Amino acid sequence: MNNINILGTVYTILYQAEDENEKLKNVDGYTDFSIKEIVIDVTETDDVMRISDIEAYRKKVLRHEIIHAFMHESGLDCNASWSLLETDNGQPEQIVDWIAIQFPKILKVYKELELL
Repeated sequence: MNNINILGTVYTILYQAEDENEKLKNVDGYTDFSIKEIVIDVTETDDVMRISDIEAYRKKVLRHEIIHAFMHESGLDCNASWSLLETDNGQPEQIVDWIAIQFPKILKVYKELELL
């Protein structure tokens, strides 16, 4: 369990398995804005088609959920005019995925150019 600060709000990161948390039944992670928790699925599986580098995938899922938290704390989860498909929390998964996937690459360029 870790605590992180998202724009002044503390979120707790939890790593749980599906048998501990039924909300993980059809997702690899989620953010509960009401109680400020990010939950990442660590369910073990024997599925041979599962991703080989599961730790790298879990980090990707965590980056994705952190972006959801930033959007929520920024007020971008409601009353926003999104033109892409929204999820039930009002945030477009395409935008969240793009930011979560591209941010490490953007950060690398910023560091190389000493822009931070």
